Amino acid sequence: MSWPRPIRVVGVGSPQGDDALAWEVIRMLQQRHKGDNDIEFRVAEGGQRLLDVLEGEGTLLLIDALVPAGSPGAIRRFEWPNEWIEVLRPGSTHHLRPAAALQLAATLGMLPPRVVIFGIEAASLDLRQGLSPAVAAAVPELVRRIASELQTKGNIESPL
Repeated sequence: MSWPRPIRVVGVGSPQGDDALAWEVIRMLQQRHKGDNDIEFRVAEGGQRLLDVLEGEGTLLLIDALVPAGSPGAIRRFEWPNEWIEVLRPGSTHHLRPAAALQLAATLGMLPPRVVIFGIEAASLDLRQGLSPAVAAAVPELVRRIASELQTKGNIESPL
């Protein structure tokens, strides 16, 4: 069964620390799928910005850093709804958490019919440093897995 269109791949995070992993994954996927008009790639800084790209249709592939839990670099995949959604990175007093943004979007009728969440467990969410070695090593594998799903379930041509 193929995914409903349009397909949006959205990386939530920031440009610093392990929280930047989603932005790096989006950058690599964009290079891999350059010129492919069947996929829309976006980055969103925080869950509230995620709401800006949801229109209640198609498929959302969400990429985010997962809360550190002792296995830095571990790759996870969830389909919405899922009790494990709470492991998405925490928000702050001025940012809506991605999990809360998805719940709000569902309530408002903005959530696409298919939502797949990919994440890498962060070593640290300290924004004063770059990607940790464990997360940086996991990024290419996550890109490979997402590209494979885009090809098989999204029926997207394999990039050259």
